[in-house]
Amino acid sequence: MRVFVIAGEASGDKLGAAMMMGLRKHAADAQFEGIGGDRMIAEGLQSLFPMDEISIMGITEILSQYRALKARIRQTADAVIAAKPDVLITIDLPEFSLRVAKLVKAQSDIRTVHYVAPTVWAWRPGRAKKMAAHIDQVLALLPFEPPYMEAAGMRCDFVGHPVVTDPVATPDDVADFRDQYAIGEAPLALILPGSRRSEINRLLPVFAEVVSRLRSEHPQMRFVLPAAQNVAPAVEEA
Repeated sequence: MRVFVIAGEASGDKLGAAMMMGLRKHAADAQFEGIGGDRMIAEGLQSLFPMDEISIMGITEILSQYRALKARIRQTADAVIAAKPDVLITIDLPEFSLRVAKLVKAQSDIRTVHYVAPTVWAWRPGRAKKMAAHIDQVLALLPFEPPYMEAAGMRCDFVGHPVVTDPVATPDDVADFRDQYAIGEAPLALILPGSRRSEINRLLPVFAEVVSRLRSEHPQMRFVLPAAQNVAPAVEEA
């Protein structure tokens, strides 16, 4: 079984790595190629190019990188068609992955699966109809999403949300964490500016200003900022 898989951000890399592990349990001979991050590479993926190059957010960033992104979309679609995999699996990142799927479908009959259903139940419901033109199947994270995809003409299977497989911290874990970072009983704030470089560059200065104000008003407060590996250097520099 040959699988071409595309992920473009930390969350997709995590989903992709878990999916690769799961597929191998059902097909020990599964072979993977495509685009992914450190987690997927650790599972044996040879990434076509660095995943960070296609992690985009917002119209401003898309326009500023339009030529480079267009070239990567074409390069990726050509690689899929040349590889002739049994299935193309795109993980979230619709701005990039669905454009690749569209090109692939226009030139081949390769089966296409999109992992993470778009939130058409919240906004822009017309996206589902557009997807159906080049996506055969959708893997949904939430149990109420399949009917929205099926109504547009795609098969859709609920596969569960990854948050339920993550370990839940016990009181002992919390105590160990506070001891490890010398937090003690101080009030603790969690800072979550994002997992994309663009998010970090744009949002971290705002978060820093808020943290500065909170520290001046609550000197005992401590702050924790978990950083995805791909943006950790940028966070440390900031």
